[in-house]
Amino acid sequence: MRAELPASRQLGVALVSVLLIVAILMAVASRLLASHNLVINQHQTVFESDQALHYALGAETLAIQALYDDFHNSGKDLDHTGEIWARDIMPFELDEGGFMEAQVRDLNGCFNLNALAGSDAERAMEIGKRLLVSLGIPEQIAEQWKDWIDSDESATGWGAEDSEYLLAQPPHRTPNQRVLDLSELGLLRDMSPEYYERLIEVVCLLPQQELKVNVNTANASTLMALDKGLTESIVEPIVASERAYREVTDFLSAHSGFEAAQSLLTVSSNYFAVHVSANVGESSVTLRSLLHRDGTTGEVAVMQRDFGKLFKSRVQIDIEPTI
Repeated sequence: MRAELPASRQLGVALVSVLLIVAILMAVASRLLASHNLVINQHQTVFESDQALHYALGAETLAIQALYDDFHNSGKDLDHTGEIWARDIMPFELDEGGFMEAQVRDLNGCFNLNALAGSDAERAMEIGKRLLVSLGIPEQIAEQWKDWIDSDESATGWGAEDSEYLLAQPPHRTPNQRVLDLSELGLLRDMSPEYYERLIEVVCLLPQQELKVNVNTANASTLMALDKGLTESIVEPIVASERAYREVTDFLSAHSGFEAAQSLLTVSSNYFAVHVSANVGESSVTLRSLLHRDGTTGEVAVMQRDFGKLFKSRVQIDIEPTI
């Protein structure tokens, strides 16, 4: 006969079994809860990222509308920094928690590097070299950039072509065509991080290879490089003042020294860049779009979108922590 366990022993065994079952159930429940929280966090992150993206695209649409309205309301042949499109969208809080900021830049107000391989490349080279020297950058970088975007394989002055870049680590080739991303400047032979940071503030890349500078929005470095007789003492007061010249001749009448560059000057613009930073919760989206406005109809088209450009805010804000 099988000996029966004492009642107290049976009770202990039953209690241990119950505790074991409870422990297993708690482990299973804890695992399920952790998985559930992970799924919730993943969905929350996706939702916040999607919201930030739509806010950024909304700011782009707002900039497009502002440029279109400006064309039809303020005049198609006049653009200046006093117009609504030129006003930065200051950082403001979003309903979902976070903030957004946007900037619009007139790309006809800076030196178009693609002009170095255009129909008037020799003149653009002279202006480009003066611009580099004024920034403390070796002028041969202009020749290297020309070789980077022109269609031939012949080195210009102190420039460089595939024969040199293929020896680099890692080896690479010149595109031999106009480009639209300033980051390619970093691939030039003599470019340094310091030179790059100085240069990208005053130059731009347009889909066209023509050099046209809007005197109402141009930066000081670009204006000063237009002619060898121009100096900081001439240019700085111009940039510091409000400019809304309706004709190039009005600008020339008010400021001597630019007569030789008259064919390069304009008072209207066709290319703009909108840069947006949208932050929702823990998610952040930056968007930089290249916009082209048709000079006849005012229609604005998005030519390029880049979600990888670092956004540099023009203001400092403090967000109070919520309790």
